[in-house]
Amino acid sequence: MGGQDSEEPIFIRKRGRFVYNPRNPVGRLLIVGGAVVVVGFMYHLFDDARWSEGEFRDAVREAAVRLEAEPQVLRGYLGYEERIEEAVKGTGQGPEHAVVRVEAVDEPDAAGAGDADVFEISTDDVGFPYCMRVSPPQPEPDALRLEKVRIAVEVAEGPC
Repeated sequence: MGGQDSEEPIFIRKRGRFVYNPRNPVGRLLIVGGAVVVVGFMYHLFDDARWSEGEFRDAVREAAVRLEAEPQVLRGYLGYEERIEEAVKGTGQGPEHAVVRVEAVDEPDAAGAGDADVFEISTDDVGFPYCMRVSPPQPEPDALRLEKVRIAVEVAEGPC
């Protein structure tokens, strides 16, 4: 019987097209292998389209380091929210077309709100936000003024 299986062709003609022959061991291997490759590729696409908890944590912490590393030029109405979002996306962590929400916390009781601006950073893919405290507070927006500011950033896990 073993010799008879190997005599079967790997490809057979069906309805005018060539397809894998499930009666040949190599044909069976190609059928199963193709399915495994497709499932693996789909998993890879899904995994690259969402933040993992570790990626998001690392991106927020690396963004804090990047923001502190060099003075930030504040011009016009581009403020800390945009800088934080750019820094998180610029880390290279997470999905390429990531959705990151940075929201200012206006509550007077927020952690250190008097001497700093407080922001909550979140995404739909991770179930909890991060709280980022940036000091000194952002100056009032002025479209004509350019201001170079060295900032200090603290990050805490959880809502502000």
